Amino acid sequence: MQRPDPLICGKPGAEDLPVMRNRVKWLEMLYFHEGRNKADHPQRGLYTGLFKKHHLWLPGSDEN
Repeated sequence: MQRPDPLICGKPGAEDLPVMRNRVKWLEMLYFHEGRNKADHPQRGLYTGLFKKHHLWLPGSDEN
């Protein structure tokens, strides 16, 4: 993992636009990785739960 983490805001709220863009790219990558873009996927169109499901396979991640 890069330090500082490119997904952690350095400004309050959603003011840190590069970080917000990184989060969108990350979630989109997970969305396509799961195949949620396919018409037959039961969670098609949902981004809910992607981070929670996949965060443990990231290098440097832990359960917290």
